[in-house]
Amino acid sequence: MKNKILVEVYVPLIEREFDVFIPINKKIKNVTRLINEAIVDLSNGSWPSDKNVRLFSRNSGVYLDSKANVREAGLVNGSEVILLIV
Repeated sequence: MKNKILVEVYVPLIEREFDVFIPINKKIKNVTRLINEAIVDLSNGSWPSDKNVRLFSRNSGVYLDSKANVREAGLVNGSEVILLIV
């Protein structure tokens, strides 16, 4: 899986963490949508499917620019992100 990395996604609304593989060559906007869909499935419906979600770095709290790709955003294997409805 050279073209994917494993990130830990924390979802404060449901107080759960999920490990999700994401493609490194996609924009954060697209990855956010993929992560959102994965969390809906993995949480058995406890996470509402919402189009107004954003990803933030869990360590710094910085918003991950939706126009940047995964590498530009500084995400690597083991990175921790937060998924929030805005």
